[in-house]
Amino acid sequence: MKRFTITLTGLLCCLLTFAQQQFSGKVYDAYTNTPIEDAHIFNQNGIVTTTNKNGEFTLPCKGEVEITISHISYEKWEGQVDSCQNDFSVGLIPSIANLNAVEVSFSTESELIDQSQSIAILTRKDLLQNHGLFLEQTLNLEPGIRMEKRTMSGGQRITIRGYGNGTNFNGTGYKAYINGIPITDASGNTILDDIDFSTLGKVEVIKGPASSLYGTGIAGVVNMYTLKPTPQETSVSQEVLAGSYGLLRTNTRLESATDKSSILINYGHQNYDSYRVHSASKKDYVSFVGDFRPNKKQHFSSYFSYNNSYEQLAGQVDSAQFVNRENVAEAPYLKNDGHVAIESFRAGVSHRYNFSKKVSNMTSLFTSGVRHNQTYAVGQNDNLSQNFGGRTEFRFSFEGKKVQLKGVLGSEFQKTTGLYKTYSMFGGIVGGLNSDNDIASMQYSIFTQWDLFLPKNYKITLGASSNFIEYDINDMLANSSNPNHLDASGYKTFDPVITPRISFQKIINEKISAYVSASQGYSPPTTSNVVIPYTGEVNTGLNPETATQYEIGTKGNLLDRKLSYQLAFFRLNVQDKLTSRAVTDKSGSVLYTYTVNSGDQINDGVELSLSYTAIDNKKSVISTLRPFVTLTYSDFNYDDFKSDANNNEQTKDYSGNTVIGVPPLLFNVGLNVVSKYGFYFDGSFQYVDDMYITFDNNHEAPAYSLLNAKLGYQKTISKHWNIDLYAGGNNLTNSLYYNMVFINWERGAQPSIYSPGAFNPTFYGGAKLKYTF
Repeated sequence: MKRFTITLTGLLCCLLTFAQQQFSGKVYDAYTNTPIEDAHIFNQNGIVTTTNKNGEFTLPCKGEVEITISHISYEKWEGQVDSCQNDFSVGLIPSIANLNAVEVSFSTESELIDQSQSIAILTRKDLLQNHGLFLEQTLNLEPGIRMEKRTMSGGQRITIRGYGNGTNFNGTGYKAYINGIPITDASGNTILDDIDFSTLGKVEVIKGPASSLYGTGIAGVVNMYTLKPTPQETSVSQEVLAGSYGLLRTNTRLESATDKSSILINYGHQNYDSYRVHSASKKDYVSFVGDFRPNKKQHFSSYFSYNNSYEQLAGQVDSAQFVNRENVAEAPYLKNDGHVAIESFRAGVSHRYNFSKKVSNMTSLFTSGVRHNQTYAVGQNDNLSQNFGGRTEFRFSFEGKKVQLKGVLGSEFQKTTGLYKTYSMFGGIVGGLNSDNDIASMQYSIFTQWDLFLPKNYKITLGASSNFIEYDINDMLANSSNPNHLDASGYKTFDPVITPRISFQKIINEKISAYVSASQGYSPPTTSNVVIPYTGEVNTGLNPETATQYEIGTKGNLLDRKLSYQLAFFRLNVQDKLTSRAVTDKSGSVLYTYTVNSGDQINDGVELSLSYTAIDNKKSVISTLRPFVTLTYSDFNYDDFKSDANNNEQTKDYSGNTVIGVPPLLFNVGLNVVSKYGFYFDGSFQYVDDMYITFDNNHEAPAYSLLNAKLGYQKTISKHWNIDLYAGGNNLTNSLYYNMVFINWERGAQPSIYSPGAFNPTFYGGAKLKYTF
């Protein structure tokens, strides 16, 4: 009996000791904060375990231990765990190798391959295939997406599947967010001049209506995320980049990440003298990003940025000047010192709370302010606006033996108030006040979306949103001292619109997915569409745009997960299309633009992206070899599309014509190479087809191609220092190309409509020095 007691006691002690030596941890996506399943955990002896669907793992541990965490779609993390007594967590950064297993924020926060809609993802390495300052250089490598800009680093507009170029200034028709804070204001305008693209770590682009989760917007949603600190590391770094035509950029950064928190502080300065007269650009950015995880149930995020941007405006050039590569500016812009000056701030906080494994909530509050001063060919704008709002969403997950149900139910509210003044201006002399409006825009939506997972890997998605929009315009010129002024005040409430979404998906061997989907979108006129600043008129006859998208697609991983692909066929039917009309003077200078409902538009297209990780072995001389190809084919046409609604002899019928401002064919091919010795190479070739630029299809912008390349060397010196040296060139074949074309002008035999790209190849070089504590 005594021997039995001793033996039992010994066994209990061993079990207790074993239990005390169990080390628990969690692996999650650093950007979406969602758990990563099937991440491999290594120690010195090889694979020990993998994470479960909650991203959790356990390991036997004795004191300090070296572990490695890897996943096919994320950067590998290697580090030393100092204590086995505390819970350990690490956020992984998406890699460039295979993005189909990356967690995305769309829908129920699952992997890209599980999403029944086409979504493009750009990782930090994608964004740095060029110098990283101008987002269009990498975003335009994705199928179905075009980003253009009017100035050297401003006036951007993003077109998704042929939708979004209804205005020649800034962006409409899509929603943009940075760290969950809306960049798009409540009236639907998106200005990107004050966004620091060099500090982005990830970009998601949802193609087509996503209104069942994001409310209004036909083109889609652009979610931007700033850099996340390297897991379990504290460091300071300095970056310097210099290039052709006075390009200079510096970043000074402090970053730190632990189990419970991460912070990043960055100051950036950017200057560009430009290849074109009167087109210089100067920007300063300050940003703070903080993530805090006090316990397993809660997660706090915060973001703050201050931005100061100044872009000179040279106007556009006509077709002859464009072809001859003439470095000229429009005289009215020079006389009026044309420019866009923006000073802004953005701030937001969010809180995520996991009530249980079945229910969680994410609530965000945000605010921003913008001071905007612009002089152009015939006037000056002075705007001051304030934006605030919030978003809350409850997420549900219910699991049965054979089926699973995941859902989202939430609401988003946003209000923008502003003072908007426009003055006439000729010869550099400010004239009379054309308009003085106090405008309040309010937009809110209630949304829900549910995924039903059925046996044999089938999934059905149902969702819808109800959208409410109100505009309140007060014409401050309508007063007793101005009795002859026509009062442009008004209050407009758009009828609530319900936009549904439905999809059906099949997962095959966890490697391939195929889906069909139908979704509706809704985009009302913006306040800038309703009010014509130059004339002060109120455009009261505009109707909202509505659209229905049908999509059939497949995505997956083949050849032992080395080949990653996405293929989508879609039809986007747009009704009551809002289009921009540019009014020019006799010399061709654009005086102003206004918006009209022109009719319907049918966009049929095909998108394909392929990437093949031929080599992924750190011990090989060539440790990474990844070629990629993307293709976009667009067959977009107008239907019942007219110049106006008067239906008289002056009315022009453009039905059946090709949609303007959209190249029918876009093709990209690229190569990423990394050597185990630290050298790396990124190269890309881009072809942009010619495109019609007038509704009558009598005028075209020419096709062009761009060849870009970058060569670098990165090395870790001891445990503390890391250096990255690189040099590159853009448009190495000296192609004639444009940054933007003003589409559909009126009057003027030789209109100035081209914003030209650099007249010659441009080059740059840079260095980053990082010290890790």
